[in-house]
Amino acid sequence: MGLIEDSIALYNREMLIFMANIRTNAARTAIFPLVILIFFSFLGAAITNVPVVVVNYANNPQSLQFISSLNAQSLMQVQSVSTQSQALQLLNSGQVDFVIVILPTFPSYDGNPSVQVYYNNVQYSVTSAVLPAIQGHMEEFAPGSNFESQAYLPTSSAPITAVATPITGANGNYEDFLFSGVIGMIIVFSALFGAGLSIMSDRQGGNIKAFLITPINKSSILLGRIGASAVQSIFSILIVIAIGLALGNSVQMGIIGVVWIIVLGVLLAVCMTSISLIIGSRLKNLQAFQVFGQATALPLWFISGGIFPVSSFPPILQLISVFDPMTYALNGFRYVVLEGVYPFASMATDVGVLVVFGIITAAISIYLFKGTIE
Repeated sequence: MGLIEDSIALYNREMLIFMANIRTNAARTAIFPLVILIFFSFLGAAITNVPVVVVNYANNPQSLQFISSLNAQSLMQVQSVSTQSQALQLLNSGQVDFVIVILPTFPSYDGNPSVQVYYNNVQYSVTSAVLPAIQGHMEEFAPGSNFESQAYLPTSSAPITAVATPITGANGNYEDFLFSGVIGMIIVFSALFGAGLSIMSDRQGGNIKAFLITPINKSSILLGRIGASAVQSIFSILIVIAIGLALGNSVQMGIIGVVWIIVLGVLLAVCMTSISLIIGSRLKNLQAFQVFGQATALPLWFISGGIFPVSSFPPILQLISVFDPMTYALNGFRYVVLEGVYPFASMATDVGVLVVFGIITAAISIYLFKGTIE
């Protein structure tokens, strides 16, 4: 048989093993995201009395009503100062978390923001709760309008723009942000521990030697596993999405967004499976593989922005995240989950990086695996 036929045969073998343990696989896939989403949802609901300072340059009845509406809820604790420089000093010193500057044009909307918001981007759970609330109150006075938001880093002399964009047409809450990260986490852990452990178990059980006795293409041994892992990732993605929707999360892009999550998830699974096979090709001990796998999976998830946005990381971690394939998958997940749109430039970058990374790591895994059996 040829490479394709051999790969399909071994893919079928892996899928039969997977389906034989379908209940266990489903339970294992569901438990971890369920616990994380429930736990963090509970934490997110406890956010109250976030210190906010307002600078009111408009000083008209509408701006005063806007301030009153912000102060009427338990989410924010609002105080006022007369100048923007005073407000930023309070933000710099850590006395407040947000600065809201109401411009003289408020509440008119001519395509330009009439409110500016500065904030410290370290605590995303707080940021993602307050920004949508500000947006919602603004729309009471100027429907369809938006504010200009800028992340402001303490000790810096000027605000840093483009760290976060105004939230338009999206929930923007931390639960949905985390929901995207959990999808990536399940893919990474399933791929890393599935294929790698499978190849090591086959080696220790003598199955690899049995394969080599037959006239089978050596590359197909890994290609079959990579293909099976990619298909199994769809199963994991659908379970996590179902759990998220049941807990109140949403996918702003709808069914097209779910399709994009599956596409990006399959590409990520190929990358992670190839990494797993690279590790499994070099290690001889199952316990060593489990330790090394965990030491690989957790940093990849964290650095990609699984829990907190990459923009809140120190510069060195932001640089490292560029080389993490999971960063690009999560970037796509959050566009379709939080924003409801997936710009072509970002889509091309995310898909392109994942495809190239997957091809390179798959080639390396095949090369290293052949070296261990020749």
